[in-house]
Amino acid sequence: MARFSRRDFLKLGGAALLGLSAGQFIPPQEEFPFTAPLIWNGSRKFKKMAFTYDDCYLLDKMQDIESLLDQYPEFKVTFFPVGVKLLDLENQDKGIWKRLVEKGHEIGYHTFDHVNLSVMSPATALMDYDSWYAALTQALGAEYNVHFVRPPYDVISSTLDILCQERGLVAAMFSIGGGGDSGIVTRAIQRGRGGDIVQMHIRTEDYNSSVKVYPWLRDNNWELVTMSDLYNDYLREQVNPEGCDVDAGVSLTRTCVE
Repeated sequence: MARFSRRDFLKLGGAALLGLSAGQFIPPQEEFPFTAPLIWNGSRKFKKMAFTYDDCYLLDKMQDIESLLDQYPEFKVTFFPVGVKLLDLENQDKGIWKRLVEKGHEIGYHTFDHVNLSVMSPATALMDYDSWYAALTQALGAEYNVHFVRPPYDVISSTLDILCQERGLVAAMFSIGGGGDSGIVTRAIQRGRGGDIVQMHIRTEDYNSSVKVYPWLRDNNWELVTMSDLYNDYLREQVNPEGCDVDAGVSLTRTCVE
């Protein structure tokens, strides 16, 4: 296998399946060398999808999603909450984040207050991440290994690149994204492929989409997995293992390449 560079992460997503499902296409972004790990989709060899839920503003919809997921205990998802809501929801429903983690779901960084990382300096972005992480630690009552960042407004920037490198994060984009009308979203997911990363938000429309599509996914033998599970499969498929640790994928950012 040829050596695999970190820049190839950006190319692999194919200039990418930029925001398919609700007809919301992301405007072309300025091209620059992005050297940190970045993923648009996982391995296409496995019948797995990673559902992700951004923002997490609404307590009632978070509770609805939690109750829905409890009906499908084999399904695991990744939440990308903003920091201010980590504490707000925790104050309203004590233990909500700890419950989700204990049930096998994952939490990733989405800034403290949904600010576009591309307008931040690297130093400001690092402080923002640290504030967000402090809120997460307070909400969970313990340290937590954060592996992924979903940039607000889906903007890939040099600041995001530096943040990922400095805090050991993987930039998690998506191949089916945006959420919106539940009929459109459901059809997009039903046409999906193994390794798709599905972007949703914690809101009524995307909850309704989840209610519609979860039974179909289960009946059609799809696995819903966390971003960590999807990314580990991806690394094991893409990275040349020669000269690397056998379990290189476990560390997420140790891709065994230059």
